[in-house]
Amino acid sequence: MKKSIFSITVLAFITLFLSSCASEPLSPLQNGSYSVIFDDFDSTGWKAYLVLYVKDQKIENVEYDYIGSSTNGGKMKSEDSSYAEAMYSITGTKPELYIRQLVDSLLTHQDPDQIETVSGATTSTKDFKKFAKLAIEAARKGDTSPITVSQNE
Repeated sequence: MKKSIFSITVLAFITLFLSSCASEPLSPLQNGSYSVIFDDFDSTGWKAYLVLYVKDQKIENVEYDYIGSSTNGGKMKSEDSSYAEAMYSITGTKPELYIRQLVDSLLTHQDPDQIETVSGATTSTKDFKKFAKLAIEAARKGDTSPITVSQNE
């Protein structure tokens, strides 16, 4: 009898534990565009931004790039050929390549946690994943207000 009571008690605790570990299902993504941008330019004169487009509860398109300050001629990082050449000679990648790789990966997986870090673009990958997570959180709430992130976070 004591074994039965003990077994039932243990089973009850296990059931309670497992049910408390179960997470609530995530809210579906709401249609719209969701933007994230840094509040200021980094030390090299670039400011990252991301715009996530959702349609039919799925990420349909993503824009990711860096806006250049006046010291960068106001160009987008992906369009700055001198920057691309210099970066490519050192890291083996350039904005045009790693941006496409990051965007394609998010569109394929629909999950920033499944995006692998792009060799030679570690900081850009980190920023992209952070921005994508914030945009997805906003899309789950349907909040299309622009999100500004501190450059120093």
